[in-house]
Amino acid sequence: MLQIKSITDCVPIAVEFDPYIAVNVNFGTWDLSLEKTIYWRTGDLKKELIEIGISENKRIIRSITIVLIKKINIEEKKFAAVQLKQGIPIFDKINYDKNHLFDEVGPLEMFIGKEKLQVLFSHNEITLGLACDRVTCLFDKDNNFCGFQVANLTDKELNTLKENFIVR
Repeated sequence: MLQIKSITDCVPIAVEFDPYIAVNVNFGTWDLSLEKTIYWRTGDLKKELIEIGISENKRIIRSITIVLIKKINIEEKKFAAVQLKQGIPIFDKINYDKNHLFDEVGPLEMFIGKEKLQVLFSHNEITLGLACDRVTCLFDKDNNFCGFQVANLTDKELNTLKENFIVR
């Protein structure tokens, strides 16, 4: 799993929902010619896949993209006491292959509430949230990256998710 090493200041965040890629979150802007992006990926890696983009040297989160998703719940996941801090994560070093990928098979679930989207890629108990704008990265007691949530969903965003990713 990805583990948080430290926290850095918030950056502008862009959140996109569309009919083909359920969710794409971009943290700040970057120049790929200055520093490559490595991708930590999880899910079953066949019918469900999430990619977390991380800057190669500084290890700051750059993006979260849900490429494929199959387990979607129409409810909000409730967490016990979660300590909230402002900022975005800087991760410990990860080992990646020549294609700048690190694949780790694991669970992947999406929860859609009235105004919140939650995506979890761990069953561990959430104890820490790093909030920046309307996106919160979620971590367990061992600083493992377990998921994220996007708050204040608009009706248009909710409809895009429900129309394109909820099997009736």
